[in-house]
Amino acid sequence: MPRYHRIYLVLRQKILSGVFDESGLPAEFVLMEQYRAARVTVRRALSELNDEGLIIRRRGQGTFVNREQVRRTVAPPRMYGLLDSLLEAVANTSVRLVAFGVGPCPAPVRAALRLEAHEDALHVRRVRVHEGAPVSLLDAWVPPHVAPLLSPDVLQQPMLALMEAGGIRIGEAHQTLSCCLADAPAAELLDEPVGAPLLSVVRVVRDVGGDPVQWLSGLYRPQCYDYRMALTRAGEDKARIWIARDLSTAMR
Repeated sequence: MPRYHRIYLVLRQKILSGVFDESGLPAEFVLMEQYRAARVTVRRALSELNDEGLIIRRRGQGTFVNREQVRRTVAPPRMYGLLDSLLEAVANTSVRLVAFGVGPCPAPVRAALRLEAHEDALHVRRVRVHEGAPVSLLDAWVPPHVAPLLSPDVLQQPMLALMEAGGIRIGEAHQTLSCCLADAPAAELLDEPVGAPLLSVVRVVRDVGGDPVQWLSGLYRPQCYDYRMALTRAGEDKARIWIARDLSTAMR
């Protein structure tokens, strides 16, 4: 991504979140120092903001936020849910099925599902939409004995609920949260530029017997989510530590 566009994205985020007050944006030379960029790069970023109508440039006075345009800019969707619902059904959302079929799975997925090299798995790719905007891209792989429980016409429902209705007793899940960059397919489906940062969640779900029944990867537009954790102090006075008391995820 060009350097001017990265600066534009950061400044745009600050404008929409209300960071800049009535005094306006920093002067060009300040932005040049902050972002270690040439004047032409900073001016190109400001030009992008100006073309979008988010700033007003007044000769001899400075650069100011166009409050009226900011108010007209559509805010990201906002809703709340528990962490264990992050990858599944959330209120007021719909699901668009992108892919559904049986075939060879990537090596990390095959290992997580404990499949033999010759075994295929069911792949389901879905986009979750909230208030008309895509918020997440979900890729799920399930082993052959689970695949008959799923069909395209029922996948508006949570996948784990469908499994449990089919007789599978869910026991535990291991989940990893990190970040990644949007590749071309993900960028198109999530309406983001290629290389945009995304929240990445990978989950392996097992039944009560410890056998894996689902590998799930979720990519989320980071501007749509807050990750919240309630912490309490515990331990001896000389070794008191923070421990998590409650976990939740907010989609905003």
